[in-house]
Amino acid sequence: MKLDSKRLIPYLIVIVPLVLVLSVSFFMTTFYINKVQNYFERVKVDSMKEYIETQKAESKQLTKQLVSLFEYTNKQIIPSMKAELVKEVDIAYNIAQKIYKKDKKSQSKKEIQEHIKEALSEMTYNDKSEYIFITNFKAEAILHDSHLSQEKIALYQDADHRSIVLEEIQKVRKYGEGYLESRRAETAKNEIIYVKDLGMYDWYIGSSSLVESKQNLLKSDLLNMIKSIPVKKSNFIGVYEEGKKMYLSSQLEIDASRLTKDEKWHKHQIKDYYYFSKYYAPFKWTLVYGFNTKFMSVKAKQKQESLDKMLAEEYSFIVKVSAFIIFIIVLLSLFLSIKVNKIFKNYQKEVQTRESELEELNESLEERVREEVQAHREKDKLLTQSSKMAEMGDMLSMIAHQWRQPLNQMSYVIMNIESAYEFDELTEEYMQSKVKEANELLEFMSVTIDDFKNYFKPDKEQEEVLLDEVVQKALSLLQKTLNSENIEVVLEIQNTPTLKLYRNEFIQVLLNLLKNARDALNAKEIQEKKIMITIFQEEGSVVLEVCDNAGGIKEEIIKKIFDPYFSTKDASSGTGLGLYMSKMIIENHLGALLEVKNTQEGACFSIKISIF
Repeated sequence: MKLDSKRLIPYLIVIVPLVLVLSVSFFMTTFYINKVQNYFERVKVDSMKEYIETQKAESKQLTKQLVSLFEYTNKQIIPSMKAELVKEVDIAYNIAQKIYKKDKKSQSKKEIQEHIKEALSEMTYNDKSEYIFITNFKAEAILHDSHLSQEKIALYQDADHRSIVLEEIQKVRKYGEGYLESRRAETAKNEIIYVKDLGMYDWYIGSSSLVESKQNLLKSDLLNMIKSIPVKKSNFIGVYEEGKKMYLSSQLEIDASRLTKDEKWHKHQIKDYYYFSKYYAPFKWTLVYGFNTKFMSVKAKQKQESLDKMLAEEYSFIVKVSAFIIFIIVLLSLFLSIKVNKIFKNYQKEVQTRESELEELNESLEERVREEVQAHREKDKLLTQSSKMAEMGDMLSMIAHQWRQPLNQMSYVIMNIESAYEFDELTEEYMQSKVKEANELLEFMSVTIDDFKNYFKPDKEQEEVLLDEVVQKALSLLQKTLNSENIEVVLEIQNTPTLKLYRNEFIQVLLNLLKNARDALNAKEIQEKKIMITIFQEEGSVVLEVCDNAGGIKEEIIKKIFDPYFSTKDASSGTGLGLYMSKMIIENHLGALLEVKNTQEGACFSIKISIF
């Protein structure tokens, strides 16, 4: 029986690998085909989602930018109307003054008055819709006006039952000139009135302008601007006023009754189309912007064909590789069946050789241990710097947060200068103030870059620092990010002595602890997110605690969080080195102690540094 078993060994060596290879090849082929098919379906779905989300973001952003433009230009109507009225009235005022000074010695009072009235009666503006009027302090109309409809103007009341002429007289007597806002009695339309003391005959001069007329001109200009906006073939833009279509860049039909005053997305109301609507109340406009979701179909088909081709190629490759491996295994099996006996004979010799090598290894082990310890220390230094550089992505995000507000302010500075130039209000003083404001913003951004640049410089020597200053520096690097995520930082700092530390390494540890607290708060969606930083002294040591209210760390993993490559986050969000490196820096480099515990509100990390 033993002889028969020995004879079977060579055959088993051939047959067993063949069966295993065939089985493995079959399962590998099936697995890989399924994987590629699943990948294709996932890519197709993800591509469509990505396209739709990108288009939605662009549509919403453009719509809000246009509404912001509406708001800005609409706010300029009243100031521009006032400036225009002042200009018109000043021209009429100067004409009247010239006539009075020229004729006061050669003509009678009545003749001068008639001359002034004759000269000013011909002054009209904006297609003769606006006039110059003259009224005396007895509320009597000297020269026709555009804003009153009664002959006995003292009795005139506007739509709000205000005696507007008496208010004009009071304004002129008290200030010499001024503006009034009113609503005309017959139409209830808003108007701006400007009056100015003429300085003669107890007369005052003025003019008025309807806000609605200026607003209609602005709406017309904005509508023409919208019509000129270039739009992709797959997209469309439109404007509706109280359910009436003012403009639509495509041939689509939108149900205007579904356009509400709330900004919202509309989908499936037009086949294969999404569109976003936003209402602007002052114009009674609803702005819509949409896109065709089917536009991706051609690209998706091309991707599907590409993946099908890849699937066929991969299938062919696996079959060929499997056949090749089977062929090699057959040859190896035959070869091994011949060499199997030699292997047992060589085994004893190999054991003896290994024993000799082991003895030699033991003799040199002490020296190798010293070399490995030194190499490990060098590796730790490199790992510390590598960990800091791995945070570069987060640092760039922090810089983006630090720069976002000054960049927005810089945009507003440029917009203010452009507007001042457009309305002929750009003075030297105004330009200097805006240039100064822009330089201050640029200086802030430069200081921000210097702060982050200094952070990435590796420490060479320890330096004496105040612990609260180091905490403030670490917070300044992360403050914008914390503010944007509505995380409140509470500081409780007692008087602390000067400590000798590696400054940047300690900042790196604080940033790791702060970012872990931030991630925990965001992951658990805490409503009132807080990070508490406390510094105090106890028993000859300074203790710094960084605590959060995120609920704490699970008891089963709290003892593992300082292990290298241990992370509670997914692979794309964390490497598992942050807390390991922090503990190594605190305990190996600074000779301090880093610990963690759970409190009633959340996790609390404490750094204990000896003062002596």
